[in-house]
Amino acid sequence: MNIRINIMTLAICAMAGLAHADQTISLPGNLPSGEACETAWAKAQTPESAAVVFIAALITYQFDEAIARDCMIRIVDDRYLSNGKLSHDLEYLIEVGIDRHAEIARSYVKGAVPGNGYAMPEAPWTIHFTRDNRFDLGNSQYRVKVYTSGQPTSRPMTMRRDDSGHYRINEASTLFVGVAAPQ
Repeated sequence: MNIRINIMTLAICAMAGLAHADQTISLPGNLPSGEACETAWAKAQTPESAAVVFIAALITYQFDEAIARDCMIRIVDDRYLSNGKLSHDLEYLIEVGIDRHAEIARSYVKGAVPGNGYAMPEAPWTIHFTRDNRFDLGNSQYRVKVYTSGQPTSRPMTMRRDDSGHYRINEASTLFVGVAAPQ
């Protein structure tokens, strides 16, 4: 198990360090542990590479809720936490979003489309991000957008750079919004 965690952590760290605007990021697969999630997130050098770790948690949720929740607790901003647990707001987003409709999380992976029921392609999975002229929101906040195959528009996320220089997920409610029905 430790070898699997180390290999997965190295793969996520490698992809996390390479992300830039208007690029795709390869995700090696489900997160093996909260520790692997936190390690990948801590090494993220761009808002997009930190955001992809959060998306990995959303995808992992359908396979292992405990790991996904542990990951989220480690990488979200304080506004999504309450007494060391996920806040009521984030719990609600999870419940009405990916808990009821796992295809929402899968829609961020290239090749998982409504026409194939959002079936996941073989790993590694590809996530596509973009930036627009409102990327730098000031006050150490950055907005990135992730493409979804379930709607014609990208979904914005706000990242906040903390005092340690890490990008925390500050606002990601659009990532839980419905997508076109699987066919």
